[in-house]
Amino acid sequence: MAHRKFHTATITPTCVTSEVENGEIIFNPTKVPGACLRDSASLLKSISIHDSADQNASFDLYFMQVSKDLGTAGAAISISAADAKLAKFLGVVTVPGTSSDVGNLINSIVHFKSDINMIVQSDGDDNDEGAIYVAAVASATKTYAADSLSITLGFEVL
Repeated sequence: MAHRKFHTATITPTCVTSEVENGEIIFNPTKVPGACLRDSASLLKSISIHDSADQNASFDLYFMQVSKDLGTAGAAISISAADAKLAKFLGVVTVPGTSSDVGNLINSIVHFKSDINMIVQSDGDDNDEGAIYVAAVASATKTYAADSLSITLGFEVL
């Protein structure tokens, strides 16, 4: 079977259900299976997020090779320097809140970020399925449902 040059992976992370404020963790690392082919890298090209909680606010997505909690969900980031090193961070992407990259569906919101071009690669010691991990941190005071975010990541295989 031939490999596709472009592919997507969709995840539904488990969000904290209490109110989060700026700088607090919405969800800790969630596995993104198949982000990369085994022993290769991919470019993260785009992110599309359906927010069924209709929280029209930006937030930061932290990408890493190894799953290490940023701290306690619903609290400020408190990851230790040692765990941050072990996480092998790949980058941080700010997802827009109110801008032309947000689609208002009246009862929900679609956030979209394109032209990211961030190189991602899985950690062969951590997994053999080409997975990476993503966590989210709030930039405004909001309340999410446990399953209110559905995130589709678009990749280009290198």
